[in-house]
Amino acid sequence: MSRFPIIEEDQVSDPKVHEIYKQIKAELGFGMVPNIFKSMASFPDFLEANWIQFRGTILKGHLPRTLKEMVGIAISQANESQYALNVHLHGLSALGISEEVLRLLVADFPNCPLPEREKSVISFGLKAATQPLKLEETDFQHLRDMGLDESEIFEIVATANLFTGINQYTDSIDLEIDSL
Repeated sequence: MSRFPIIEEDQVSDPKVHEIYKQIKAELGFGMVPNIFKSMASFPDFLEANWIQFRGTILKGHLPRTLKEMVGIAISQANESQYALNVHLHGLSALGISEEVLRLLVADFPNCPLPEREKSVISFGLKAATQPLKLEETDFQHLRDMGLDESEIFEIVATANLFTGINQYTDSIDLEIDSL
């Protein structure tokens, strides 16, 4: 059970929270507000800041949302963080990623049938999240050689930062996985 209350839509009294919930439902594309955001609703400014970061990192930019969520899955698996791992696996499935790809993404990444460019992005994002001081210029150059530009590489680092924080937050409060 979460260490902070999960504020359901019908319990929201703050107009700022109501508006943010409305945005989340519309922009995530699933017609629901995930528990991570519901757990922040008692602190509207914190909810707003985290929604803005999530939206700007995952829903905007040049890299596909699905690829950024795959980076998040790799980071969450490495951190043994069940909330983001399960929620984003479900989300990717709903976005059309095959069950085979998702299964191999977590069980046998080297044999996952993704293009080499996508595998390089995921590997870089995982390293940025779990071993940032071991990133070298060769890691960045490899991405450039795969056709990524500086803004796309920045998006990978921002995604690694976001999921590191998500994992820390959801694990710290023992956030329950959404009923999906």
